[in-house]
Amino acid sequence: MPNALIDTGLLLDYLAGDAAARAAIDSCAHCSISVISWLDVMALCPPELLDETRAWLRTLERLSVSEAIADEAHRLMLSKPGLGRARALVWASAVANRLVWLTGDASGVEPGDRNVRVVVLQ
Repeated sequence: MPNALIDTGLLLDYLAGDAAARAAIDSCAHCSISVISWLDVMALCPPELLDETRAWLRTLERLSVSEAIADEAHRLMLSKPGLGRARALVWASAVANRLVWLTGDASGVEPGDRNVRVVVLQ
């Protein structure tokens, strides 16, 4: 698997022990996440798992939101009605950084998009 940006939902599935999410993420040569996903995961993390979760997230490259990413997120939202801001920012982070976007949610993804890989969860 090439270098990838991991979607928030897939990170949560990985942490919940989903085998398909684990296999997909573990198969990546290099994994990145958006600062948006980092915040979402940490906000949903049980207090007793905060340190362990933070330590695991540190093994992934964390990407900031830049002007280019915000512009790409806006373009995605205009071309895909109903796409939320957070999802658009995460997806745009993959596009702007030329990474495959690894997600468990196929909504808004066009079939055949070679820059997106939808993981079928168990």
